[in-house]
Amino acid sequence: MNSNDTSSARASLDGEPPQKRRRASTTATRPPREVGLMRSLPGDKFSSFIGSASGIYFIRSVYGAICHSTSQSGTHIQTPESDIVPGEDDHLPSSGLWKNHEITSLSPTEFTFGDLVAWSGSYFANWHPTYPFLHAPAVLKYFEKLCRDRALPSETDQTPDTIILRSVMSMSLADRRQASPSLEASYPSALVFKSYDAAMHSLQSILLLPASIQTLQAALSVQIFLVSMLRLNAASRLGGLIIRMALQLGLHRCPNRYPSFSPPDRELRQRIIWSLYSVDRSICQSMGLPLSLRDDDVDVCYPSNEQHATNVQAADHRLRLVEFLARHAEIRGQIMELRNKSISARQEGADLDVVITAKLARWWNDVEEFIDSDENDPPAMSTYHRTVLTILYHESLISLNRPILASLNMGSAYNAALQYCIASSRSIISTLHKAIKPVRNSEQANPVPLLWHTFTWAVWMSTFILFYAANGKHVTESMVSRFAEKSLEILQHLSSRGCVWPAACAAAIRDLRMQLLQDRTERANSMSEQPAVPSLLPISTQRQCSRTPATSPSNFIREQQNSTYSSASHNLDWPPCRGGQEQPSTGASANTRRPDFSTIPQAIEETGLRSDHGQPSHTDGTHPTSDAGLGILSWGNYMENSISMDPNISIPSSDGNDPFAGFDIPFWIGSDKYSGMVNEWS
Repeated sequence: MNSNDTSSARASLDGEPPQKRRRASTTATRPPREVGLMRSLPGDKFSSFIGSASGIYFIRSVYGAICHSTSQSGTHIQTPESDIVPGEDDHLPSSGLWKNHEITSLSPTEFTFGDLVAWSGSYFANWHPTYPFLHAPAVLKYFEKLCRDRALPSETDQTPDTIILRSVMSMSLADRRQASPSLEASYPSALVFKSYDAAMHSLQSILLLPASIQTLQAALSVQIFLVSMLRLNAASRLGGLIIRMALQLGLHRCPNRYPSFSPPDRELRQRIIWSLYSVDRSICQSMGLPLSLRDDDVDVCYPSNEQHATNVQAADHRLRLVEFLARHAEIRGQIMELRNKSISARQEGADLDVVITAKLARWWNDVEEFIDSDENDPPAMSTYHRTVLTILYHESLISLNRPILASLNMGSAYNAALQYCIASSRSIISTLHKAIKPVRNSEQANPVPLLWHTFTWAVWMSTFILFYAANGKHVTESMVSRFAEKSLEILQHLSSRGCVWPAACAAAIRDLRMQLLQDRTERANSMSEQPAVPSLLPISTQRQCSRTPATSPSNFIREQQNSTYSSASHNLDWPPCRGGQEQPSTGASANTRRPDFSTIPQAIEETGLRSDHGQPSHTDGTHPTSDAGLGILSWGNYMENSISMDPNISIPSSDGNDPFAGFDIPFWIGSDKYSGMVNEWS
């Protein structure tokens, strides 16, 4: 920190906001920065933090840009300043997971070893190759034991074997909803978790046991189950326990350095550490949290690049997938350290961008080389796993380039970053859409199940990038509308798994698309001279927008909690286009309460996930509809938005200098009179 920054920080600590200096903003001397979001209420009754790596800054800024544009044409929408990201689950209820026809009370005499293998088939085909932390023969031996003993585990059974069994079966049953929805096979209820709370409670006994490979495998199996269902807050908390157990077991040290381990044990330890490493990095990026396991603390070799063994044997080609995922997780962490680390510790310099870009390009070249040279029959890497790696590549390109869009200085770096983001967004949506709707006469004859946990985030972020580009006239509205429609089809497919988030994101995308096209038409008829706003608006600009209701993921979830549902199903009512008149906002002031997700029913109305379903009815018999805005419920129902910016404060134009460049925003914004808006309470 230089002397000017030090004086700025000192002034903020003394209680007076430092004098704001005007300084040219260039990505070369002062890289653009995304910032995270701290939500809090007085007394710390409800506090949570979402880091900038999650994309929350960009999402809020897209709403703000469109809000700015629509406010000039006379159409008003609300900016959901405190929106949430896919995966936040702290205030979602732990309802029953399964439909009535999905589970049964079969006795051990009514199923065979073959049934257990078939029920777990999806896990071992789709999840085990990516996270091979289990020893498959050991799981099969437990299957044999169940059939031989003719005794199902009780509900209170919390042995590691039972926890692993229920995790495997629960993930396979959830997979079946997407991959084979027409099959009516029922799983014994004793073999699956009945709720998310049940999955977490099953690990209580592990806290009392010494750390061991088996207890670590059990905890990791529950974490991956939660991740697969987009319960990322719970998975993140569980990840802290898993990381500590792994460190106590010495998994962060290469097992080939220690002759006491047998060859099978060495391989299993490597598989476990790279599995939990990849899962943890994915959670940290999705929630914008600091890295839990740092690269300089791990010296475990990759399977194909063993450096500590004396007699190096050829690596199992089946482990190349977990190696690719681990290498990608390392790059993901480096991007977060560069773009999303604490402002006071963030690294700067154009060379770091180039280094990470080169690593990502090399990783992708290695992936393509492996795929091209794969002559196994069947291939060592399935079409589904190739799709996963393709999406991860474009996700990383977006994460690396999206923060540059926060710059108000739209130079060559900004333009290049925008084009990278647009291209990757198109690729993500096109790749996933082709997976669920194969082109005729193509090599891919059947749809590919989209089970990977980051697909919802990838589609959500990609669509908002295209909305942003359309708002700045960098792409045509017809193209964005076409890709938004594809995104909705993808999210509809993803929602069949039973997660709330795909449908919630689809509600925001559907209404934002409708609003963008509507406002473009109005502006073309009335204001041909008004320029568009091509860059991300500062958060302060967003707060000047009208407070008319909008549909955001959290608003959609709040609509669902007020709806009447059946107890027999758990699929969200697929979000239709909004129509009709806006409902007036009622209820207590939002600044006296926290977001209440507790009334979401245990089971959700079964709708068949068709986009032409009617709107969910509220408990008062009304239907939430709106033509004027992007949604139904006022964001004021979530957090108080009564404060507005001083109208005398000038907002910088998109083509001018950034007056806030050079300031560590968290230092000074917490001590001025507008801090309540940033902290989301007044």
